[in-house]
Amino acid sequence: MAGPLQNPFMYGADAPLGPHVRFKIWGAGGGSANGTGAGGGGGGFVSGITFQDEGTTLYVLVGQQGLAGTGGFGGSGGGLSGVFTGSTPSQANALLIAGGGGGGSRDADDASDGGTYNNPGMGGGGLEGGQGDRTGDGGKGTQSGGGAGGGNSGTAGAALTGGRGGGGGGAGVTFGGGGDGGGDNSSFTAGGGGGGYFGGGGGGSAYNVGAGQGGGGGSGYIKNDDAVTDGAFTQGDDGQDQEAAGGAAVQSDDAQYESGTNKGGDGSVNANALAGGHGSVSYSIDNGDFVTLSYSGGVVNFDT
Repeated sequence: MAGPLQNPFMYGADAPLGPHVRFKIWGAGGGSANGTGAGGGGGGFVSGITFQDEGTTLYVLVGQQGLAGTGGFGGSGGGLSGVFTGSTPSQANALLIAGGGGGGSRDADDASDGGTYNNPGMGGGGLEGGQGDRTGDGGKGTQSGGGAGGGNSGTAGAALTGGRGGGGGGAGVTFGGGGDGGGDNSSFTAGGGGGGYFGGGGGGSAYNVGAGQGGGGGSGYIKNDDAVTDGAFTQGDDGQDQEAAGGAAVQSDDAQYESGTNKGGDGSVNANALAGGHGSVSYSIDNGDFVTLSYSGGVVNFDT
């Protein structure tokens, strides 16, 4: 189940007089692992209102879906979706970010790491990303740092970027900072961490310590001053275990939800891994009609 709206807050009795822009932002879902692997984590959700001087340009990044694991590799993490005040996105110019979900893995020796089945990717943030409870799972992105890499070979998440699954060599990184999946290209796979304000860690790969593990979810972000009001987070759903669904889309009953986006890739039942869903960003200026921006592979801008 998706978490509730986390830490809702409002600021400032005296709102600025310029245009106000309401955003609803969905992060991308992580991909699933190849070879009857587990599902990817669903992306997170954030919303809020920004107040801008008239004519201000804002820049929007819509996260790419986590890629499906290929060969003997885990799924990539999903990319973050966010709104920035600069054309080159950074933490310093971020207004709102929804984290991407982690990639799923396949694990041929669950007894060694406390698991029962394959290890899924975790949901994106939200205030924080999701984190699995099995030895070697990628850590969650938080407000202060990237998720730890799992085992001896998964890499840690960093600013806007998810960690790589142990072993590397997967389907590739995703636009919006989703980390590459990894594995030994044979028995075990590892999921990449989701992109976020801080990315989730990549899962560890079994040929080192522990078994193939899922990627952690990236954290979301809402600028904590009068630049954003009425902000709220929802953490994405974690993927499910072996041969099961990826994390479900969150806030999917919202009128601006774009069908098919945000969810984690389903766990594969016949060796064919599935990609997650792209993110999306919807905005409304001064209570006008919402405009929805879909994944395009680049940063787009508009004037308030």
